[in-house]
Amino acid sequence: MSYDLYCYRAASGVPDAGEAQAFIEATNDAEEAGELKATSSGAKERIVSALIQYNPRLEPFTFDYAKIAEFQKISEEEARARNQHVELNPPDGDLVIQLTVDDDRVFISIPYWYKGSQADDVFPQLSGYLRVIAETSGLLAYDPQTGVAFDPRQTNLSDHTCYDKVVADLPKLATQTKSLPKPWWKFW
Repeated sequence: MSYDLYCYRAASGVPDAGEAQAFIEATNDAEEAGELKATSSGAKERIVSALIQYNPRLEPFTFDYAKIAEFQKISEEEARARNQHVELNPPDGDLVIQLTVDDDRVFISIPYWYKGSQADDVFPQLSGYLRVIAETSGLLAYDPQTGVAFDPRQTNLSDHTCYDKVVADLPKLATQTKSLPKPWWKFW
């Protein structure tokens, strides 16, 4: 479970929550259908380079395409074609903000475990990443938790009330999940 944000290219050129939601749904549908991604236009590399320049501690994840192919029962070439994104992660001990970069979008994920001053530290760093992405690629941002689309060059994320509420509710949510009855078809 994580707090997620999406950076997307707006056809209208202005932030629009409906357009962002449609883009995300179309992207998810294409990925679930196993559609192969187009070859790189260089945007992904520019975004990754700018993010690493902004925070040199970010580390690209190295995919083991042979293992992916074996697990998914596909060829290694198909595994490479399906996994053309770059995943940037901070080193252990840093604030955890994971960035998944493609040519036409960036997916950002933050775990729900920061409270108080740590949450106060995460959101300015997140705003910095979003600003770098927007300045480098023109991508706009969408926060599905709040339903707000925005231009990170003009808007900083300082209000993390929605994030804080989920963090506070997590123990209760975990308890509720554990106490759910087993589905009728499970005999064990």
